[in-house]
Amino acid sequence: MNRIWTLVSTEARIELRERYALSGILLYVLSASFIVFSIWRQLPPKEWGLTFWVIFLFCSLMAVLKTFGKESEGRYFYYYTLYHPLELFIAKALYNMVLLLFIFLMLWFVLSIMAGNQIIRVDWFMITGLMACTGLSFLLTLITSIAIKTQQNASLTSVMALPLMIPLLINLLRLTAYSLGTTPDDNPWNEFMMLSGIISLVVGLSMWLFPYLWRS
Repeated sequence: MNRIWTLVSTEARIELRERYALSGILLYVLSASFIVFSIWRQLPPKEWGLTFWVIFLFCSLMAVLKTFGKESEGRYFYYYTLYHPLELFIAKALYNMVLLLFIFLMLWFVLSIMAGNQIIRVDWFMITGLMACTGLSFLLTLITSIAIKTQQNASLTSVMALPLMIPLLINLLRLTAYSLGTTPDDNPWNEFMMLSGIISLVVGLSMWLFPYLWRS
């Protein structure tokens, strides 16, 4: 576990050293929220939830896109001799999960100021956000590890990621509707179990496939 946290701290130091990446994400969140505010001023609850997750998904793509693209081949060979593939993958996924959670909270804060906060059940929305960050971090980390093998890293990541994010997005919207109070369903546990199953499948497949990708 200490080896994984060492890799996570290394990722954080590299990210803080290259502040343009975090600045670009912050600028994207502010710009998207300002556009929403300029058009609608006050979003109804259903549109608020949909707008939030659309912005969040694109911010996630921007944040995770460079996961396996910022190190040189020599550094990866160095990692290959020191770490097990799963240690490297879990460290990358954990760092991306923390980064996505930061984006989630920042977007929620900015969008609440500019378009109003429509969330009624804050606890369920936080649970939904934590699950979204977990599932997307593992899914996008795996996809970027596949896309880095080609010369079209950015475009291939988007093409592969967007269709795979649709099942996650559908269940996220259903849980968000419960958090917003816009659904007559008073039992969100069905959607919660469905989303948990999808995330468990994503995590399991990612950890199973990555060692074969790393070996190649």
